[in-house]
Amino acid sequence: MVGIRNSRKQAGLLLASFLALGACSSCSQVDAPAASPESPAVVEAPMAVPAAPVYQLPPGAPPLPPDLLAAGSQQGRDDLYCSALIYNANPDVSDALAPVDEALLRKAQMMGFVIGEQGINRLMEEKAAHATHARAIAEAYAAQVEKDLKTNAPRIALDECMRRAQAVPVPQ
Repeated sequence: MVGIRNSRKQAGLLLASFLALGACSSCSQVDAPAASPESPAVVEAPMAVPAAPVYQLPPGAPPLPPDLLAAGSQQGRDDLYCSALIYNANPDVSDALAPVDEALLRKAQMMGFVIGEQGINRLMEEKAAHATHARAIAEAYAAQVEKDLKTNAPRIALDECMRRAQAVPVPQ
């Protein structure tokens, strides 16, 4: 029992020491050099927690829909979901690929682009979204697909999405 109390006391002292060290880490006993015209003072901004992206819409553009995933027809929403799913399954890689593998990756990414473009165009035709909303909507679908894949429950199968993308007529 005495050993447990001593170890708790030591852990408490250790924690208190780390907290005190952390509190004093911003304190410095060395004075910063004075700013001069030759060397202006540099002020570092505190680290900020990344927030949800804020989209700067151009002047005159309509506001974003309140629910980006609910805008437009089911067919348009499915196209955008498929686009995000295809891109998620075929991410850019940092390592060099064999030429055939590179070509297959680019082809799959192009299918994601084609069906995504069709989805955005549908939403614009339906007046559910504006062209300036495309990035925000695409990022919302990418986040939703990532969440669905973490739970292993994509709303549409990847093979079905690839079939849908291959069926999109591409102008020559």
